[in-house]
Amino acid sequence: MKYSVRGEEMVSQTRFFYVFPMLLTLVCISGCFSKKDDTTHFKLADAIKFENVIPVAVIGSGPAGLSAAMYIARAGMKAFVFGGPTPCGQLTQTTFIENWPGREKVLGVDLMNDVKHQAEFFGACIINDTVTHADFSKWPFTMRTEEGREFKALSVVLATGAHPKILSVPGEKKFWGKGVTTCAVCDAPFFIGKDVVVVGGGDSAAEQVFELAPYVKKVSVYVRGKSMRAAKLMQQRILAYDNVEIEYNKQIKAIHGDDSGIKTIDVYDSEVNEIESRPIDGIFLAIGHTPNSEVFKKDLKVDDLGYLIMEGRSQQTLKKGVFAAGEIQDRVYRQAAVAAGEGIKAALDATSFLYEIGFNTKIGQILEDNFFETFSDDQVELQEISLLADFTKHVIEEPGLVVVDFYSKTCPGCIRMLPSLESLAHHLKDKISIVKCNATTSIDITRELKYNLGLQVRKVPAIMIFKDGKFLARTDEIMNKKELFAFVNQYVQD
Repeated sequence: MKYSVRGEEMVSQTRFFYVFPMLLTLVCISGCFSKKDDTTHFKLADAIKFENVIPVAVIGSGPAGLSAAMYIARAGMKAFVFGGPTPCGQLTQTTFIENWPGREKVLGVDLMNDVKHQAEFFGACIINDTVTHADFSKWPFTMRTEEGREFKALSVVLATGAHPKILSVPGEKKFWGKGVTTCAVCDAPFFIGKDVVVVGGGDSAAEQVFELAPYVKKVSVYVRGKSMRAAKLMQQRILAYDNVEIEYNKQIKAIHGDDSGIKTIDVYDSEVNEIESRPIDGIFLAIGHTPNSEVFKKDLKVDDLGYLIMEGRSQQTLKKGVFAAGEIQDRVYRQAAVAAGEGIKAALDATSFLYEIGFNTKIGQILEDNFFETFSDDQVELQEISLLADFTKHVIEEPGLVVVDFYSKTCPGCIRMLPSLESLAHHLKDKISIVKCNATTSIDITRELKYNLGLQVRKVPAIMIFKDGKFLARTDEIMNKKELFAFVNQYVQD
């Protein structure tokens, strides 16, 4: 019996030594989760003492950002959308979309304009500026923009999307915008009757082919591997073109040319392990994207490819009060409709967070009263010219300084610069005149420029300045508002 009791005591002690650490671990884990969900350090009474505090900052204006802004605005909260370098997102760089719910076929730029107008209708404030600095280490969160705005936000929705990858080969940087591009929608009309290459094997590459084929003499599709990743239906559409050829196991290793543009490329065939030189006029890249998370990596966790790491199945990042949607955190689906849905989820998560810390309409009004930055920008609608007679009247015969914006409807750079041009027209309304001209449809005007004035529009956007009918200067660069103002002001006389 004594042995038996002793055995029970030993078993009891053994159980204690095993169970106690487990209980202690569970208590610690429970404490960690309680601390994580604790909102006591989000003190609105302290936050509203700052100037220029906004309830929700939506960083990015693609499907995810604008959908988030719409839901936030409908919840009665002020949503401030910072448009970024590509206003309305990557869909403005594509042609027709056929898989958006409720729309059988719609131009990407038209669809995104509709989404933008809907968000604005419900009260979202769209700001044509880019967030370049973010500090999420302290709350309210602090951010600065490209144009010098500085503000604090009670919550943030990150929807900055992704940017196209590049080849990183010799000559690519030199000929960027002079034959090397990622946007067939923008530049296809400038390669009429020429030979071009599309690099890539996915849906994006197929989209580039569809846009180029009606214009160019031949499209060669260089696929790195032994097969395309594009949807079967898209591959079938590619093969229907007589001037399209798909080449597998091909990689561009170098790009050569002169001042007039690209002349040849070095093409590596991985199957035979050889490099050959081929003549070519243009290169269109469609080799994937990199998430635009660089600005936020200091305070937020990302995976090995740069995608934000999220908490569970929500749109909450690992930083409470900061949410994300779209391609900045989606490495799997990467569809516009999915991004829009995630933007809605992020908005619902953000509004729930704000309600949780005590936000209400009264506090929203206090914040508005403390704004020293209205986050607005006066703009005017620019006059459009399309006929040679219009060009003669409003440019050649117009006294004083005239700025002409040559654009195309689906050019992302053109879309990006339009708000800056409208702002410029407002601020210098007594000193300059600004007109728009669609370079892809105003054939008579572009011919007049080329043959009678020696001014060829090779790409868009192209900004030309005339004074008293005489040409002064031009730029083919995509500029932010500050850069555009500086460029035009060189020719403005007080």
